[in-house]
Amino acid sequence: MSENENTRKKQKTVLGFVLLSDANLDYPRFRHNLKEDWGISFPDEVKDGAVVFRVDDYNCACSIMPTPIPNGEAEACAKNNLLWKEAPEEVAKHAAHVMIAVMDTDENEYYDPVDANALFCKLASSMCKLNNAIAVYKNPTVFEKKFYVEVAENLKQNNLPIPIMLHVGMYMTQDKLLNGFTYGLKAYGKEEFEVLHSKAQPVQLYNFLLSLSDYVINGDFNFKDGDTVGFTDDQHMSITFSKAAAFEGNSLKVDFMS
Repeated sequence: MSENENTRKKQKTVLGFVLLSDANLDYPRFRHNLKEDWGISFPDEVKDGAVVFRVDDYNCACSIMPTPIPNGEAEACAKNNLLWKEAPEEVAKHAAHVMIAVMDTDENEYYDPVDANALFCKLASSMCKLNNAIAVYKNPTVFEKKFYVEVAENLKQNNLPIPIMLHVGMYMTQDKLLNGFTYGLKAYGKEEFEVLHSKAQPVQLYNFLLSLSDYVINGDFNFKDGDTVGFTDDQHMSITFSKAAAFEGNSLKVDFMS
């Protein structure tokens, strides 16, 4: 059994926040949405603004915090969302947040990070349908609520909602070329990807990194230094493993449109 197949439990938790425009969490409506969307039920009892319930092999907790995320953290991370121009301005309007946690249980022999993150997406997307929901904050970015709900719908066709399961970042180099990177693949036992000095357009690079992430998560595949990758018969892009340019640690660098 491989290391990825045998990710041992250390009370693994998927954690994120739904940002609200006020401190009123409509638990009855959230309960209704969750049942209608995903067939998930939880008890009526709300204690100290929180509910805790079991879904399959996971314990889930949703807890309202009647204050904004401290220290402008959410507003800062909102700037990382390349698809939502108004993100910092809209996120600054939040007055409360709901902590959503998906935790493994003692009965769960090994922790499946893909399954746990998919469950988090279900919970967060149903909460995003509340009238006072603004966005989902999951470090290092913030997702607009309508986008989050639409992408989460992929789960109903047994497809993973990759664009909300990790972050793709991009930035320009001094020579006007484009760098891109993933952030979040480590949570699934995979190495992060980077594309450096690419001539690609932003949408091309964004879609490429999402497709590559989808490939390694869905296929439970791990690239290594010296491998090649391609999505067509005549596409052979080299892969190198070395110190990352955009973050601490190492990354798999893919020669995409360089």
